[in-house]
Amino acid sequence: MASIINKISFQNFFNYYGPLEENTYEFSKGVNIVVADNGGGKSKFFNGFLWIFYDEILDSDTKTRKNIKNQAVKICSDKAKNEAAVNDLIEINVALEFSDIRFTYRICKGFRIKKSRSDASLTDSSDWQVFFNNIEVSKRDIQLLEFHEVYDEDEHKRILNKLIQSNLREYSLFQGEEVDKLIDFNQADSLNRAVKTLTNINKYDELEKITKYVADRAEKDLNERVASNDAASLNYRKKLEEKDEKKNSLESELEKLNSYEHSYAENKAEVDKLESLNENAEARKEFDDKIKEQNTKKKALKEDYDRLVEKLNERFFDGNFGWIAFGCEKEVSSFKEKLNKYREVRTLKKAAILSEDNSNINLLPPDSPDSVTLQTMVEREHCYVCNREAKKDSESWKYIMSLLNRKESSQNRSIQVFKNDFNEFFGEIQLGAQSYVGRIGGIQESIFRTREKEQELLARIVKVQEKIKNLKDERSRLIIGDEDNMIDARQIMAQYKGALTRLQKAEDDIVKAKKRINSLSDGVRKDEFELSRMRPQNTPKEYEVHLDISSDLRDAAQRTRVRVFDDMILRLEKEANMHFQNLIKYNELAGGILKFEKNLRGTIDFNYIDDEGNEVTGASEGFQRMKVLAVLMAVISVNPYGYLYPLLADAPLSAFGQGFIKGFFDETEKVFPQSIILIKDLYDRDSENKLNKLGNELLNNNSVSTMYLNHIPKNLKQVDVYTEHKKIK
Repeated sequence: MASIINKISFQNFFNYYGPLEENTYEFSKGVNIVVADNGGGKSKFFNGFLWIFYDEILDSDTKTRKNIKNQAVKICSDKAKNEAAVNDLIEINVALEFSDIRFTYRICKGFRIKKSRSDASLTDSSDWQVFFNNIEVSKRDIQLLEFHEVYDEDEHKRILNKLIQSNLREYSLFQGEEVDKLIDFNQADSLNRAVKTLTNINKYDELEKITKYVADRAEKDLNERVASNDAASLNYRKKLEEKDEKKNSLESELEKLNSYEHSYAENKAEVDKLESLNENAEARKEFDDKIKEQNTKKKALKEDYDRLVEKLNERFFDGNFGWIAFGCEKEVSSFKEKLNKYREVRTLKKAAILSEDNSNINLLPPDSPDSVTLQTMVEREHCYVCNREAKKDSESWKYIMSLLNRKESSQNRSIQVFKNDFNEFFGEIQLGAQSYVGRIGGIQESIFRTREKEQELLARIVKVQEKIKNLKDERSRLIIGDEDNMIDARQIMAQYKGALTRLQKAEDDIVKAKKRINSLSDGVRKDEFELSRMRPQNTPKEYEVHLDISSDLRDAAQRTRVRVFDDMILRLEKEANMHFQNLIKYNELAGGILKFEKNLRGTIDFNYIDDEGNEVTGASEGFQRMKVLAVLMAVISVNPYGYLYPLLADAPLSAFGQGFIKGFFDETEKVFPQSIILIKDLYDRDSENKLNKLGNELLNNNSVSTMYLNHIPKNLKQVDVYTEHKKIK
């Protein structure tokens, strides 16, 4: 079960003046909304969560997070400070209650400030004494009534992690523009970090490491055992040394690969950053049109190629091609010979059976020698029925001729000659194979032509891809600038070219390193096989069995990790586009396509493209944030266990517009078990209930569990300001 926030309470915390009981918000599963105008306490509300999790607050003046201990006086309600007398203690607290499947927990953080002088400043910390309380944590079984305090500090951390895991908090708590930082598409590793953090892919990495360690250990134990055996040959020890050298080289190459991948990520980030400064709109448009045209050609060629490949299997059984008969020329001749022999023997046996029949047969039965057989008997002057000569114009020969020239009689009676007669069966085989037999001579040529067509299409696709790459390379060299800033432009261009060169080198290094790794891995496997054959007969079998099992587990773990990761990329793309379309469905403009691809480094690249595969640029801020949220939701959705923590967001929708906001609330409930959204975009000060049209729609929407309205009483001095709230759903 996911963790659900039941309520949060404030005491003299910024604008939330008064005791905890008067500033309590109760929440439930699903979507929870707190609507407030500017200054209505949204950011202050969110700061309560920052205090609980990080001992920090967001300073609204500097837009930076600051430690709570340095901001204590500023945090306390101005109204409470203004009303306090000298030596009065003011309590400042934030209390949070949440539940999981078994327990309900309470967390309270607080401090007290004491007024030192009658003319104390409301902001000068030297006029106030601050006393911080220890964090108070308690829990109770959900079936019981009483809370029991928890004193152990490690248990405090575990309970806080039950609410939201520390490594997941950046994806659960964000304010305004921080949405853009959740997954920064300009940072090469941002998406991969999110995938590793929010999914269970890491467990496959750990499994791969563990199984590799076990296999290496089993191999070491076996080799040490064999090496200590006097029966081990000199060749065995030499081969073992060769294999160890290859393994050491393999480890070195893996380290180099890691370094190359790190270099690639750094240079990719630099290229992405510089590229935004390196665009020329008109020239890029020209190149974009050319690239789009080539992408259209590539798509058509790819479709032709896919159709050709899809129909290859059909050509084996299609009578127009008959590929299945390739190489069966001898089989056809053999079948004909065997069929003729069968029919000759059948005729002889049939004649023998008929001659033994005691009935008075004036005419041959329907299944007697047929006209062809009778004609053969006449031509060869031999009776197959009685197996005697029938010379031309002899009585026997004339009798056969009379049978051949006889008229059918309605009095013929059927005589069963054979119990199981395969004559028709073999005839059907001959008939069914006729279309294939006729094609045998041209099958090789047909296959050759098909292969030529395939190679031609592949060559054309590669040629178009190269042209697209060249166009993109030329486009990337464009710069922005006029005569007044060409120095800066040249400097940017030089930096950009340098980053591109380093990026290409890192990419080349990665490819080469992977080739060397594959070659060394093959060599190690071959050596292992040779060593297994060279081991002495008296080597304990349990060592070999241990190595075989652990090696199989290691290989299975490696294959599984690759398979799961590849499958995840496909699912990410599917989920992201589904969420994206749902998020923007109320917007008049259609969005592009979110594309995920596995790169050379074995990580994920993200692209935003149109239907033709062209990169989409210049999307509005609303679309940009929807892309981020769609990808975040996709990463969460591919986790088989779902997301077990609430979403807490302060004004994340300010740049969205009404259509995007509606789509956001519709989609949020499908991904997060609970969301608490602080928003001003539903507020309308001129409306009777202070909600605009969309706010009232959400108020009546079953997907919204609770809704609060914050309000600041009018005409108050700054020192008297406080926030009222009302639960309207």
